[in-house]
Amino acid sequence: MRFILYIFLLFLLAFYNTILGEIISISGVSIDLAGLLVALVALYRGESTAIWFAIGAAIVTSTPRLDLMPYEMATLIGMSIIINMICNRMNFYSQASRLIMLIIFLLVHNMVITVVISSDGMFFALYRFILPGILYSIIFGWLYFVVHDGLFGFRRAGSVS
Repeated sequence: MRFILYIFLLFLLAFYNTILGEIISISGVSIDLAGLLVALVALYRGESTAIWFAIGAAIVTSTPRLDLMPYEMATLIGMSIIINMICNRMNFYSQASRLIMLIIFLLVHNMVITVVISSDGMFFALYRFILPGILYSIIFGWLYFVVHDGLFGFRRAGSVS
């Protein structure tokens, strides 16, 4: 029963890639939901769970463009292993350290995929799409950290009044 959450997250990722992504993108800048979900799973779960979820997320994300699948899979799996190893060896209980890990993960993931697609306008893509997309993704990652850590929630909001 523990894998139902991950199947739901993969369905959410597929729904985002097919329908929701174009609706909530702001002038061409969209959330890197695959990178965000894989990074969050790598931060909070074990190594084998992070690897399997990264494989599933890479398959779901790169289904429209199969030529990107090996790069997507290698990037997501490699970065999830690195983040999981770093988090297991160091103290990553503060929000700032987890946000820094999330930013590095998203930056590496987006830069690798952008270089694979086209390396001609890398610096233009960096300032026009990658950095705003990372900022857009970080907002949702930060909201997850706030709710997960219990800094805001229904119980806490109810106790204020």
